[in-house]
Order: sequence, then C-alpha cells, then structure tokens
Amino acid sequence: MQRSHAVLSLLASLVGSLGTLPVLAAEWPGARDQAAAPLISAPWVTNGATGLAQNQTASNLSPAQQEQFDELLRQGQARVTAKDYAGAIALYEQAAALDPRNARLFSGMGYLYIQQGNFAEAVLAYRQALSLDSRNLAFQYGLAHSLYHNNQVEAALATYRDIVASHPREANAYLGIGAIQLQQQDYEGALQTYQALVSAVPGNAQAYEALGNLYIQQGDYDQALVYLNQGLRASPNQSNLYVTIASIYLLQDNPAEARKNLQQALAADSSNARAQHQMGYLLYQEGDREGAFEHLARAVRLDPDLVAAHALLGKLLLEREQYLQAVLSYRRVVEAHPNDPAAFYNLGLALWGQGMHAQAVSNINVAAMLYERQGDLGGAERARELITFWGFQR
Repeated sequence: MQRSHAVLSLLASLVGSLGTLPVLAAEWPGARDQAAAPLISAPWVTNGATGLAQNQTASNLSPAQQEQFDELLRQGQARVTAKDYAGAIALYEQAAALDPRNARLFSGMGYLYIQQGNFAEAVLAYRQALSLDSRNLAFQYGLAHSLYHNNQVEAALATYRDIVASHPREANAYLGIGAIQLQQQDYEGALQTYQALVSAVPGNAQAYEALGNLYIQQGDYDQALVYLNQGLRASPNQSNLYVTIASIYLLQDNPAEARKNLQQALAADSSNARAQHQMGYLLYQEGDREGAFEHLARAVRLDPDLVAAHALLGKLLLEREQYLQAVLSYRRVVEAHPNDPAAFYNLGLALWGQGMHAQAVSNINVAAMLYERQGDLGGAERARELITFWGFQR
C-alpha cells in the first residue's frame, strides 16, 4: 500500500479519541501543529443552564419574590431551549439579583457564556459559583474549561490539580492535566500523570488510551500498541481504541490488521465517525472507490466537522461529477485550512462543475497565490494555466 500524506493525517484524530473527556482534539490530516484544547467534560455539562427551572426554591424570599424567581427561571429555560443564550443570561441575572447566593444560577450563566464563546465572562461566573459552593466538582470542571479557552492555561492546570487533590479517583481531571502537558510538550510530565491515573483507577480504559496517545505523539507506535491493547483488555467494547490501533497499523503499512480493528470498531459502534472515515480511507487506498464513498459519506453525516473525511469525499464527489456536494465538502476544508492551496484548487474545480464560474476562478486564483507564497511555483503555474484553459485572463 502506498503511503501518502493522507495516512499521516490519520494520527491527527487519534489524540481526540477520548470523546467528551478533556483531551487534546484535532480533526484534520497532518494537523499536529494545531492548537488543541481540553474539551467540555461530561461530568459538568449536565449541570449547565438546563434544569435550572426545576425544583429551585430560593432562600429567604417572600412568596411574591419566589413566584417572580420561578417565572424568571421558566422564561430563562425557554430562552435556552431556543438557543437565545443572551436572553437567558439576562433573565438569570435578574434571578440572581433576587437570590444572590444561588450558586447554580451562576454556574448556569457560566455554561451559557461558554455556548457564546465568551470565556472571560464564563470564568467570572464559575468563580462566583465556586465562592458559594467551593466543593462542587461540576463547577470546578466548568472553571477549568473556561480558563483554558480564555488562554489562562496555567490557571486551568492548577484547577485540574485541585480536583485531583480533593478527588484522587477523578479520571477526567488527570486527563485534563495530561492533555495540557502534552500540548506543552511536557511528555515526561504527561507520562507521570497518566501512570498516576492507572494507579488511582486500575483498569480504567481511558488511562491506557491516554498512555497510548502519548506514545503516538512521540512516534513510538509499538509502545502505544502495548497500552492500547491493555485498554481493550480492560474494556473490550471501546470502539475508539480499535480505531486508534487501526490507525497505527495503517502507518505501519499493515492494512490487514487495520481492517480487522476497524471492523471491530464498527461492530462495537457503527456510529463512530472516525471508524467510518478510516475504513473509507483504507478502501480508497485499495481501489474500492464505491465502498470508500459509502463509508466517507456516513462519516460526514455522523460528524459534519470531520474535515479529513470531507477532503477525501470531495475528491470522490468530483470523480462522480456530483459537483454541488463536492462544493459543500470542500467549503468545509477551506474553512478549516485557509492556507491550503490544494483545498482552494479543488473547491474551484467543484464550483466550475456546478456552473459557478466566477467563484471558481476566484478560488483558483487564491490557490495560485498560496502555491506561490509557499514556494510551489509548479502548483501556481498549473492553477494559472487552468484559468487560461477556462478562457479567462491570467
């Protein structure tokens, strides 16, 4: 099997294989240098703004104030359901003025600020919640997440460490610490963190997966396989573990083992977008374009943000002359990689096929400029020759 840049891209999603846990995430082939972040962790998402309207009794309120308080929460919940987060926050602020010692109100506002991408305000809201309920684990996770995304990485790290100190078996906190250490290229620190997790929570499959991902980042695939297989022994139905193992086998030019693990991944969870993507890639490399197309199409349906799958699917859509769908896929690629000339070139081809000639020429011109900027004069010339071939001035 010929190794291309695309197979190297498979590793980019490996580090994000722990799903909703606070681990590094990357979505694009060859995007090892992207800034990745601890994701929102499951233990505190469910303690966000939803549910604030249920059974909330404020202390020291008169019956009239309690009725007003309840109505504000009901209206706020309706705004949250409608994704009107600004409106919901305004209502919860009014509720907080009535009951300023209600920690859940402030945590709910923190959650909504996160939905808006306003992490500075989220930090303030979660700090206020913790000032009222300092032991609340969900609030601590919310604060750590907000701090990280507000570029207060050391403070986020300290918050995760505080969680470990008070909850030594809290796996998510170890994973958050390790994720940040990996981003800081503190591999020895991350190794110690993950080993501490294995000691604190023996048999935790996520700990072994984290150790496997650590060795993947360092290029030690054999050692990664040791830990990933330990993870499977601890939790044999972990679909993501099979996908990660399959990716390593692809890198080692062992398609038979890759296929076996991808089949097991899909048997464990057919909705695993990464498994569908990698099976599509494997079939494409083997020349089975029909099978590849089916798996890649499933991958992007399951995860529309899986840019690597869009890139390969777009190529197959061009071959099939399904230009509109190709435009949609390549737009995803261009949005994620605004400095990739090939993405603009392919988007231009799709747009031309769809009859959108002016946009096509514009994108090919961008591709030519990017090729030239990156020193690929042949690519730049090829793009300009295509414009001439289409009958436009160079």
